[in-house]
Amino acid sequence: MEVEEGDGPANQASADGDSDILPAPVLGAASHSSAQWEKTLTRIIPAIVSIKMIVVRAFDTDSQKSSQASGFVVDKERGIILSNRHVVHPGPILAEAIFNQSKEEIKLTPIYRDPVHDFGFFQFNVKDIKYMDIVEIPLVVAPEKVRVGVDIRVVGNDSGERLSILSGTLARLDRKAPFYGAGKYNDWNTFYYQAASMTSGGSSGSPVINVDGEAIALNAGGSTSAASSFFLPLDRVVRVLQYLQTGVVQIPRGTLQTIFKFSPYDEVKRLGLLPQVESEVRKEFPDGTGMLVVSQVIPKGPAEGIMEPGDIIVKLNGKMVTKFVPLEEVFDSSVGHSVSFSVQRGVELKDIEVSVQDLHSITPDRYVEVGGGILNTVSYQMAVSFMVPTSGVFVAQAGYMLSMAGVSRKCCLIELNNVPIPTLEKFVEVMETLRDGERVPLRFIHLSDINKEKVSLMQVDRKWHGFNLAVRDETSGLWNYSKLAPCIGPAIYEPHTATHLALDENLGPGRDVIPSLIHIEVHMPFYIDGAANSVAAGIGLVVDAELGLVLGDRHTIPISLGDVMLTFANSIIIPGKILFIHQVYNFVLLRYDVTLLGETFVKSAVFSKKDLSQGDSVHMVCLSKAYQALVRKTVVTNKRQFFVAEPIPPCFRAINVEGIELENPISNAGVLTDEVGHIQALYAAHSKFSSKGKSEFFMGMPISLIEPTVTHVRNLLLEQKVLEPYAYTLEAELSYAQVAQARVLGLPDSWVKRLEGTHLSRRNVLVIRRVTSGTEACKLLKEGDMILAVDGNAVADYNEIMKHTDKSELNLTIMRDKKELSLTVPASLMSIHTSERIVGWSGAVFQMPHRAIFHQLKTVPEGVLCSVVYDGSPAQLYQLQPLSWVTEINGQKILNLDDLVEAVSKIPSDSFARVKTVNFQRFVKVLAIRVNTHYFGTWQLKRVVGGGDWILETIDVAQQL
Repeated sequence: MEVEEGDGPANQASADGDSDILPAPVLGAASHSSAQWEKTLTRIIPAIVSIKMIVVRAFDTDSQKSSQASGFVVDKERGIILSNRHVVHPGPILAEAIFNQSKEEIKLTPIYRDPVHDFGFFQFNVKDIKYMDIVEIPLVVAPEKVRVGVDIRVVGNDSGERLSILSGTLARLDRKAPFYGAGKYNDWNTFYYQAASMTSGGSSGSPVINVDGEAIALNAGGSTSAASSFFLPLDRVVRVLQYLQTGVVQIPRGTLQTIFKFSPYDEVKRLGLLPQVESEVRKEFPDGTGMLVVSQVIPKGPAEGIMEPGDIIVKLNGKMVTKFVPLEEVFDSSVGHSVSFSVQRGVELKDIEVSVQDLHSITPDRYVEVGGGILNTVSYQMAVSFMVPTSGVFVAQAGYMLSMAGVSRKCCLIELNNVPIPTLEKFVEVMETLRDGERVPLRFIHLSDINKEKVSLMQVDRKWHGFNLAVRDETSGLWNYSKLAPCIGPAIYEPHTATHLALDENLGPGRDVIPSLIHIEVHMPFYIDGAANSVAAGIGLVVDAELGLVLGDRHTIPISLGDVMLTFANSIIIPGKILFIHQVYNFVLLRYDVTLLGETFVKSAVFSKKDLSQGDSVHMVCLSKAYQALVRKTVVTNKRQFFVAEPIPPCFRAINVEGIELENPISNAGVLTDEVGHIQALYAAHSKFSSKGKSEFFMGMPISLIEPTVTHVRNLLLEQKVLEPYAYTLEAELSYAQVAQARVLGLPDSWVKRLEGTHLSRRNVLVIRRVTSGTEACKLLKEGDMILAVDGNAVADYNEIMKHTDKSELNLTIMRDKKELSLTVPASLMSIHTSERIVGWSGAVFQMPHRAIFHQLKTVPEGVLCSVVYDGSPAQLYQLQPLSWVTEINGQKILNLDDLVEAVSKIPSDSFARVKTVNFQRFVKVLAIRVNTHYFGTWQLKRVVGGGDWILETIDVAQQL
């Protein structure tokens, strides 16, 4: 674990900013030959293990992640391995160890993680080691063996290497505990050793070995600015190990919720240390260099109001104490009892008593999963970092539901639905009264700014994610799950009426259009079909107020999976349902329940019959994010083709359409209208992709391209018929080429005249830019083909190809390699939705390849597409990559999601699955993934046939062998 040197908060135990420290002068330091070290290392290396672990849930100070570290055997009979607390972790983990000698891999069970100090223990089944004799490394705390100038070796897994040996020399024995950052794991109330030995990632948990082959400390951290390493002394480690060896699981640990710091005499004197007190202390500890001082008292802890920062500790239970170890020995043996202190406060000596609290009681051992997030009680670690009490609902991971409400990690929830929630239990109680989709007020703070309370609206999620309680089992090391109360039903929306917006006369046609414009907000719980955002907002156009039919864009609603909320008149928010998603053009159709708007005035937009042309005057009508009307009269400067670079991962791109550009446009979504407010174009955002990421640009789209779909859907709704795929499309991306270029490629003059005759203002030829793989069209068409005619009629613009939505095949005349060809090319029936089923397994999300994949890849592998790999999952640990195809599992061919579910259902938990994959660049890779159904069960989300709601299902798997 690495640490940036420098002090933490003024009232916090932290690193002392002394990265320039030089080793103290050593007199008579022992020197050992390389032969001695070689013999020692040969003896102890078999006890070293490399540890791979995944933090399967965010919890307390930890995020969900995978990592690597080191450890070493300290009890070969019981199979106990010592490592760091930040390796064992406070929350649920899955860990494996590889012995460096025999390369045998074993499962590790966490059996103890210290609440404060940076050490913890794993245990393994010694019977699992078959090809070597297990060796243990003895732990020593003898002062004569731990002194400045001692030669050491740090042996472990450094920077990902299976085995690394780094040499060093102990330079300090009284360094402050390193500070790793507010809100991260930190240690306190202990000294650390320091040595000039640059350890790095993966070396955490390595033993610090002397020449006798004994562990004298535990490697814990290192400086990023100097070649210094920090080691934890073993005094408290040995104590806990002795308890574990006798079968005690709940190790006695006491606390006053008070942070002490060791201050040298010169600093203590500045605090007012009385001469007679100093004299007595120096007499008792002639080799001592300082005393303990109270640094921080946690609010509402047992010492609040009794101890104060700056108190100098003179005696504890009648005995003088200047070191951390005797201090903690008293605390750990006095849980539930009071201890007496003699302290100096200012110039006054005071005798005080403080009750010792059970440290484990303020160390969270449970969490709640809700809406994709993780909640636990505020821990002692967080309390020290942010000077808050060890109580309250802490957000370890915001997840889908809370992040949509503006809540982030390290927030504390205060009220939900106007009810105080001081505990996890109260939070659960309130959540159980809420309906799925209900919007309720949420009050919270961020721990970094506890003086600023925030209130937002939270939309309850009981559909996309589970609602569970997990409690740590100290015996098994697992966190056992129990399902919390099921959802009481979907949200019930009451009708409301909003007054009509009063609009200025100067808005012109905007006054007629604004009542048709609404806000759209969509929340997407999973990243599928290449969608990379969890929330998007845009503008909708009501095209039929009686049916509740709304026109939107695919930049706002890229996929069928999600929650859609519609805002009317900046006064009423109601849910919307996705009816239709166009597969080529940038538009979608939504529907809402008109009864929820009461008597609210909503106007159906009127479509213009006239297409816009270059030079036309037009009114641009938009809604700002604050629901303000924005109207500007402008001019069409151009109608042109535009291309969006193919993104990675592939996702929807509008193709085969000309964009309308304006003079001095408003950078906002809306519509383009004529003088009387009739809609001539949808002005919407398009996604743009580059090496710098995703951005957006705005283009107008002729309403004439959208009107046929709107009419078709409206008629089906009026007839109360099910909406099904109905429109055909040519599976090719087209582009315009100059006639001059086409001549060079072999276009004869006769065709030039015909094409120029179709559009007197155009001088271009349609060229196939890309053909969608896996379709009938890709068998007949090639990139570079020039399309000259459809059904014998010359064509020169996109719409002359795209308007044939009622034809299942097109008779094309093309020019290829200077030869004229007549082809009958099958068209494809376009889906009206995007992916409608996903499966989760081993911490990855799978789906069938979507349209953008086929459009972007020349050859799409058989199998199911891995679209997401979550941090801290088996899929991540064993390097399953997003945007790869799973083609085979345990020898079973995987062609679709049913095959995947069938294959993984046969795999018992804790066994390995052999997974064959093909990546985006067609490289084949075979992985072995250890399945864990306890934390990573198999599930699926699928949409009800006919465009209904989504259903979350768990999938049963084979029992453990």
